[in-house]
Amino acid sequence: MNVTTHSFNRYRSVALSLAVALTACADRDARYELSMRTLAPVAAGNALVYVQPALARATVVDLSQAAPAVRQVAVGDDPVLVQPRVAHDEALVLSRGQRGSAGVAPAPASLTAVTAAGATRRWTLGSPFNALSQNGDGRYVMAYFNNSASAGRLLFNPNEVAIVDLDRAAATGNPVVRTVRSFGGVPNGVVFSPTMTVAGEPRTLAVVLSDAYVTLLDLNHPERSEITVRLTLPEDARAIAPAQVVFDTDNATMYLRADQSNDLYVLRLLTVTPESATANDFRPTLNQLAAGVRPADLALFGGATARKLLVVSPGSRDARVIDTVANTTTVVPLDAVASRVLLFNGPSPRSATSELRALLYSTRGVASAVSFVELTDIESRRSQNVETLQLGRVINQALPLPERGVVMFGHPSSATGSLSLLDLGRRTAAPIFSEVALESARFDDDRQALWVAPPTGERLGYIELTNFRPGEIRLDAPITDVIPVSGGTSRRVVALHDAADGWITVVDGTDVTRERSRSLRGFLLTGLLDEGEAQ
Repeated sequence: MNVTTHSFNRYRSVALSLAVALTACADRDARYELSMRTLAPVAAGNALVYVQPALARATVVDLSQAAPAVRQVAVGDDPVLVQPRVAHDEALVLSRGQRGSAGVAPAPASLTAVTAAGATRRWTLGSPFNALSQNGDGRYVMAYFNNSASAGRLLFNPNEVAIVDLDRAAATGNPVVRTVRSFGGVPNGVVFSPTMTVAGEPRTLAVVLSDAYVTLLDLNHPERSEITVRLTLPEDARAIAPAQVVFDTDNATMYLRADQSNDLYVLRLLTVTPESATANDFRPTLNQLAAGVRPADLALFGGATARKLLVVSPGSRDARVIDTVANTTTVVPLDAVASRVLLFNGPSPRSATSELRALLYSTRGVASAVSFVELTDIESRRSQNVETLQLGRVINQALPLPERGVVMFGHPSSATGSLSLLDLGRRTAAPIFSEVALESARFDDDRQALWVAPPTGERLGYIELTNFRPGEIRLDAPITDVIPVSGGTSRRVVALHDAADGWITVVDGTDVTRERSRSLRGFLLTGLLDEGEAQ
């Protein structure tokens, strides 16, 4: 393994100098007291981005060249969250700003986009939000208050949100900061619609989920008022918390599944004439569909004029097919309880024709069998279209790979192996022996391999998804996580090691050997003793 010893020695010298300074100076510089803690790093294309809250900076490790380049860039004060931007080679850093104290001026909250090359863009948000949600193509992001965390301020409005168009620079009207209507609750999450035609125009909607109601925001017309839809009557005190939203883009309709409800909620967006410039040109109608006991997952299938819902309800141990046009429901009894629906196109043991089919399974550790469902003529054939496959061990995790015709299941550790590989076409399951669970597994960027890092230990495991051949590589330190990176001419993953000064090992995914791997350590110490300017 090629270790960058020159870099390591240089950074080690900086660390030793810092330690001497701390020991020798009774009245030491406040910078020496700063924490080296980082937020969990994320990938931004072919780079890793580490955020150090105490320094209000991001360290960008560019892996596009044989010798990684390390850059430091400033982010907003008090960064609390970093996440990769969807479909873009950027990282988004959410900062709460500075409250202000003796000798320290207040600073507003902000959102900073950091590229793999170390370029930045920033939007001022104002309020100290602590949660972010992005839409499917990474254009829009909504900052809001997660009600499970403190805002770090004396007073704050938990229903305030900020909508940022990341394709536009900061300017008047971007971001849009507003307070969404409340019936006593606060946002629990945000879901974005795909582009859907509403009132004759392509729209992207933000759906803010709160206890017992949802709020719709038209991102194409941010000046228009929000629409709030209650899911219960005012006198109903149940916590009907929306947990899943499925969009029918052809019919301007959304389906909501909620905790503590046996019904699905149907919101159809009807065209209306707006009453003013700030009024919407659509309004939702609300209907309810019976979905069994404790519905846990749903999926849409069928053409635009014959749309159907497939719903699994573990409480009633069945699946339901709901014809959304005829408003009829077909109950399909299951031999095995299911809490997840996977639609896939593929053959079956009785037909080589690739058709839309469904796999129903549970990841709650209560079922050791899965159900295959033929969707053609399901209403008339019902359980005749269901085939049950016994796996022999209960399932507690799943990694679907429908594009490859397989699903990988995780089981409680046992002598017979803790993983199973389910062939969707052949409907067979083969065990894979593993010492680790699937929650530590990561697909690489092009889904050619699955990488598994144990919670302790120096070996990184992988499975080639083209032939499902397993392998492993020994590294030089225990692995805390593994992050795939994109870009360049080869597949690469980065193994993270526990070191305050920053330590990673870059593994070549096409030639997984120690000789082709390289380590980098000490990069988080770069510029630590420099003046406040980011490098």
